[in-house]
Amino acid sequence: MGDVLNGRYSVIEIISEDRLYKAMDTATGSFVAVKKWKSKDQSFNNELSALMSVTHPAIPRFADCFYIDGYSYIAEEWIEGDTLASAAVFPVITDFALSCAEFLCSLTADKNSMRVHGDIKPSNIIVKDGKAFFIDFESSVKIEKKRGGRENTGKAQNNRADTLRLASEYFTAPEVFFGKLTPQSDIYSVGMVLAWMLGGFDDDGPDTDRISDLCVLKPIIRKCTAPDAKNRFPDAQALLKTLKKVCGGNENIKNVKDIHSGPYESARRFSLYIDCNVCFGWELACSAALFFGMKTCIMALTERTQRKLKYYAENDRYYDEEYAEEEAVPYMLNYRSLYQRNAEAWHANGLIHRTDVCDNLYYSGTRLIDELEPENEVCISDIVNWGRANFDCMIFITDRYDDKPAVKNLTSSCDYTIATPLANVDDIEACRNYYERFGGHVLYAAWEYNEKSSLPEESIALIVGADRYLGCVSHNDNRTAKRNYIGKMLPIFGSGLYSEEENTQYINIINRLFHNAYGTAEYAEGVTV
Repeated sequence: MGDVLNGRYSVIEIISEDRLYKAMDTATGSFVAVKKWKSKDQSFNNELSALMSVTHPAIPRFADCFYIDGYSYIAEEWIEGDTLASAAVFPVITDFALSCAEFLCSLTADKNSMRVHGDIKPSNIIVKDGKAFFIDFESSVKIEKKRGGRENTGKAQNNRADTLRLASEYFTAPEVFFGKLTPQSDIYSVGMVLAWMLGGFDDDGPDTDRISDLCVLKPIIRKCTAPDAKNRFPDAQALLKTLKKVCGGNENIKNVKDIHSGPYESARRFSLYIDCNVCFGWELACSAALFFGMKTCIMALTERTQRKLKYYAENDRYYDEEYAEEEAVPYMLNYRSLYQRNAEAWHANGLIHRTDVCDNLYYSGTRLIDELEPENEVCISDIVNWGRANFDCMIFITDRYDDKPAVKNLTSSCDYTIATPLANVDDIEACRNYYERFGGHVLYAAWEYNEKSSLPEESIALIVGADRYLGCVSHNDNRTAKRNYIGKMLPIFGSGLYSEEENTQYINIINRLFHNAYGTAEYAEGVTV
């Protein structure tokens, strides 16, 4: 660029117009970040105070400050790397969580005072070689400690106007918007960053229910992000102690990291129609909710299919057993007004239910059937669009005896139709010929696969097309027993009823659906758990 600031810092690149520069320190030969403020800007004082008072490997080293023509400047260590918000690959989530807690501990290490960052969010964290660096201390405040090491929140060096100006939606603790910044506000922000990394956000903001129940960090995140500060960890040391206890040597979290290694993205959403196989639909829904942390809903649109779905969801009856429910009272006179309500409103009114298996997993209620017209193309299109807007994975199921207009409408409206033929030539070809009548994007999963008697998977892929073959689900005698057993049943997942191999098969199927949703090979390969 040619500009030299303060006779020492040669500007190499303008990162933010008239605000942030990458420069060469001609005195040392090292790269620095030079930040610029108007004079008397409190943000400059906050950043300067933080960099000069706190020393930690995760904080850029202070180099210099100077004043030119009514502007204030700070030169600090240049950290080469991507922000967490733009990183292609996240650091290992457990290591990242521990490093965040250690960083927060460093802010409270001084015996007389403590520092609050005040604006921890993905765009203020740089990832380099798997390590996290915290930048932008413009909203940082210093809090004097009382005797005994407790903070005196009355001496925070900020005001409500500055706090509101610098606060970041979603990642900022509620009390900050009232000018009451405390060390627990940073704990809240770290918890939100972890939730974001594990997919605990949707288009409307944070939703920690999206995080898989298998994730050992989920209860920690919920405690960090409690709306009331008194319900969070009392300090960073308590958070660090809990993380070391939970994450040390724990393999479970690695599965979650490998499977769901990025923030929530709407491109991962998909709607599925599964015809004639309620069992496959239910097991796939469980996998999406439990192993991927996806907010998932499986929905039957006819009474016969709803009866089978209820059997799998509630695990307490043979699916052909007759049962009585309260007579459904129509929710609205016009079914289209349903779509002005979100998923929680549907749940509150009994149109969908949340399962005991997982907080992320919902299924349709009998009341919903009376509101819908499966043979009505507009009705099906409306409910599919509503499902895409409210869930990451929306699954519709029908029974082999249901009306064919419903099959046609669902096939044309959903992103994908998944056919589940038995793994023999006759069944696969018949299935392929059947769905070609309806069109749509049809994918195939070999059902009840048996290596001794089924077609080789290479042959199945050849018949249906390699780009349409999702994989197989192996035959399991326990599944057959479950489908025909009368009485109280164990959940399909989490009970040891099914093998690790089968869980992996469903995970691989969903990964291939990710591959289709992205249109890239990023998710084409399976995940081993």
